[in-house]
Amino acid sequence: MKIGTRIMKTGIAVIITMYLCEILKLEPAIFGAVSAVINMQPSIYLTLRTAKEQMVIHILGVGFGVVFGYLLGGGPLVMGVVTVCIIVLYTRLKLQSGILMGIVAAIFVLSSPAHNFLEHALLRSAVIFIGLIVSSLINIVILPPRYGHMFVQKLRECNEKSVKYFSRAVQDFVRLDNEEIPFPSEKKEELLRLNKECWVLAEYYRREKKSTGDGYDLVNLNDWFIMAERFLNYSTALMDKANQIYEILPVRLDRRIKAGRPPISGEFHDLLDLLNLGSVTIERVNAKLRGLICDKISVEQEEISEELWEKYKDAIEEWQPRLTSSYFIHGLIDISVVAMEIRWLAREGKKLLQASRLF
Repeated sequence: MKIGTRIMKTGIAVIITMYLCEILKLEPAIFGAVSAVINMQPSIYLTLRTAKEQMVIHILGVGFGVVFGYLLGGGPLVMGVVTVCIIVLYTRLKLQSGILMGIVAAIFVLSSPAHNFLEHALLRSAVIFIGLIVSSLINIVILPPRYGHMFVQKLRECNEKSVKYFSRAVQDFVRLDNEEIPFPSEKKEELLRLNKECWVLAEYYRREKKSTGDGYDLVNLNDWFIMAERFLNYSTALMDKANQIYEILPVRLDRRIKAGRPPISGEFHDLLDLLNLGSVTIERVNAKLRGLICDKISVEQEEISEELWEKYKDAIEEWQPRLTSSYFIHGLIDISVVAMEIRWLAREGKKLLQASRLF
């Protein structure tokens, strides 16, 4: 398991909180450590927002504990009543994410010794707030997250692997003869994970992009981010269309087996070669898009052309005399589906490339 910056900062926050509680003679320090862990967020924006929410959550929880404990004592019945009150109040205030911490804070206060209850309750509240403050300061001061850079790197990786996945799907379709081709489920899961990580980083970056340009011109930052999200959507489309091609393969193989594994004609081989050419075009366009969006370098534009698809139409006409049975009709449908996916991706990639030069 990779130990990231956030994990290290969480450990540091716990250590500092425990030491501070020990120096200030605040007990039990473990609740301060719990508070520090809960409030360690993945971004500065979330740290500040969560800190505000946690302040409200802790103040309300501590307030319930102090008031009920001072008036009614800290018995089990009182703790149960306070728990119900906190759940109802936090739900109405839309603070559901803080219900657990609010209850913990209230019970922590209610468990204070009856002797000098108010003094002990306030000291225990201080323990919780120390954990909150320490974790917030640690996250802001020590290696604050640079989500612009992280987003770009993950976006590049996602697109590179999505293009390779799509190209592999086309190649598997082209080479399918009489041998079953296993579905690359591990690759699919990896791409789904990468894609999800990209969208999470994009959301973090969206919230912070105005406060840190992260190496990009702030004037054009919004335009760049819009194009980056479109590029991420395009990478998602590459993955989805590759999955659609893989769904065709087992059905196509089964049909070939039932038909007695007839030899593939020269005309059909010509069609398959054109699919390979279309796949190469997609790889080339994506390489330019990565250079333009991820590296901010100038690239040569790609004109939208129908030349390849005119050749594809001519090859279909040459193969058409063989369409004498349902077997060949199904073959035409399969290859047409793949050709449509390639054509759409090639056109959309070139459109995105032309739009990207404007930012």
